[in-house]
Amino acid sequence: GPHTMPDARLTAKLKEEAFRAAAAARGEAPEPLFKAKMSKEEKKAAAEAKRAELAAKKAARKAADGSGAADEAEDGGSDAAPADADESVAQLEEAEAAEVADGSVGVGKPVGGAARRSAKAAMAAKAAEVESITAGAAVVSLSDGQELVAASRAVTGVLASAPKAWDVKFTSFSLAVGGNQLVADCDLELTQGCRYGLIGDNGSGKSNVLAAIAARELPLPAHVDVFLLHEEAPPTDMSGVEAVIAHVVEEASRLEAYADTLLEEAGPDDERLHAIHDRLEKLDPVGAEPTARKILSGLGFADHLVPMDRPTKHMSGGWRMRVALAQALFARPSLLLLDEPTNHLDLEACVWLEQHLASYPACLVVISHSQDFLNAVCTHTVWLHQKTLSLYGGSYAAFLQTVAEEERVQMRVFDKQQADMQKLEDFVRVNKANGVAASAKSKKKVLEKVQSEAVERPTVRAQTLNFSFPECSRLSPPVLPFDDVSFAYSGRPEDYLYHKLNLGVDCDSRVALVGPNGCGKSTLLKLMSGELSPSEGTIKKHQHCVLGLYHQHSADVLQPDLSPLGFMRKKFPPPLTRKTEEGWRSFLADFGFTTAQMTTPIGLLSDGQRSRIIFAMLSLRNVSIMLLDEPTNH
Repeated sequence: GPHTMPDARLTAKLKEEAFRAAAAARGEAPEPLFKAKMSKEEKKAAAEAKRAELAAKKAARKAADGSGAADEAEDGGSDAAPADADESVAQLEEAEAAEVADGSVGVGKPVGGAARRSAKAAMAAKAAEVESITAGAAVVSLSDGQELVAASRAVTGVLASAPKAWDVKFTSFSLAVGGNQLVADCDLELTQGCRYGLIGDNGSGKSNVLAAIAARELPLPAHVDVFLLHEEAPPTDMSGVEAVIAHVVEEASRLEAYADTLLEEAGPDDERLHAIHDRLEKLDPVGAEPTARKILSGLGFADHLVPMDRPTKHMSGGWRMRVALAQALFARPSLLLLDEPTNHLDLEACVWLEQHLASYPACLVVISHSQDFLNAVCTHTVWLHQKTLSLYGGSYAAFLQTVAEEERVQMRVFDKQQADMQKLEDFVRVNKANGVAASAKSKKKVLEKVQSEAVERPTVRAQTLNFSFPECSRLSPPVLPFDDVSFAYSGRPEDYLYHKLNLGVDCDSRVALVGPNGCGKSTLLKLMSGELSPSEGTIKKHQHCVLGLYHQHSADVLQPDLSPLGFMRKKFPPPLTRKTEEGWRSFLADFGFTTAQMTTPIGLLSDGQRSRIIFAMLSLRNVSIMLLDEPTNH
């Protein structure tokens, strides 16, 4: 159940004491979770001191190793190797202490080959750990479906910006999934302070673009931290607040490890170090908990609905998605990637998120199908269309105006060109008939040149979803009446979501269910569908009423190894639906599927395309009442 948390400063102190106790139990020297704040001058002085200490230790070690040259030769000349310059003094001292305890070497004697090999192995493990933390910081756990797509994804691209820059640019960016080319030889710019709205048709590759960036399948510099919101937080014993703070501690550890690597490789004057230290100062445990609670509250957490101190394993997927979103908003990475963040949010939470992201100080790339959200948040629009990424300045509304004007201009050019070619063709035909061969031959050469330079007919944006539900027999009321219905998941009257509810839904009803998260909208639909039974009262569905239901788990019935064409033919065999191969292809085309997508495994399709398959199934059933739970997601 929920528990109260102490004052933020006391909490930070308790966590510090717990951290120290755990380190002492392991026999390690306890260090603070977060280092004390320093000015830029102090940071630079500390960096210089550490570098000087490393240089002095290295020089002393080289002098002492003169008598142990044979051992070093046995090690492969480790002192001569460039990588040896980065050896940790602490690790060498541990190796010396180990040999002293073993009796193999006296205090003050040079370290032997065995100890040096042990130290080198420890350094290699540490280097691998640092590399995995820095270069692979964005690697996150994936579901089976996401792993299938990632394994089928091929990405190429060249980093065109400076390696130390925070604004990144890629050229020759191409992306394919399962042999299907989604992006072909494009440029992609990600500038700090810009908020990009990534738009495009379902299946065009938007989510794969974000996943490729987050997985660093493009050469993203290691100092640019990235967070991709693609799934909910895992169900654990940690509360929502603790999950958010734990992510901050992990991020701080990653930045500290990378800062140490930069210090040794590039020196204290590297401009990236100052930005990393500033970032570490912002990740302050004293202010972490109040800030985390403020973000979670804005996303809809409340004691009377879902307490933020509840363990995440007792939260639904929608609420764990909010925890993941809070982690992203609190960490405020240099590159924040959000894939449909408004899914499962109520109207108030959507408004709060719009206001919060509208002032995001770093680089934001968001995929959303909400025009209002894109207009409120984005400063730029990236259109993924016909395997090309096109950048437009301004909001989504400005993008629509610009594209509409471009289409008008392109259509005028095309129409004029077609008219000119038709005029030349008529001239050649008439002059040939009149025996004026020389004039006809001259104009024919002009015509051939115009035809060779002719532009193709411009592709105008068109609606990609065209379908209608079949007519059904109209049932006389009452079709779905509620009589004094009360319900609680626990069955106890004090927990009732509904009490003495009386309503009726008929074939002429058009009902919108609105309300905050957790008030019972989805529960009401489950009562209507018969998935749940009322604690009190009755629901008497008409005996001839057939319900059509769409919800967030509807796509679970799809078989990922089948194509949309194969799945529909299997789900609706000839006794149920008499459609030929051509008939099924025409049917799926009405739902926006191209010829290639009709034969692509469902597991490689986007969430939006899977939702279209569910609507295709619903359109083939003769239903009396449709129950739609957030049908515009994806």
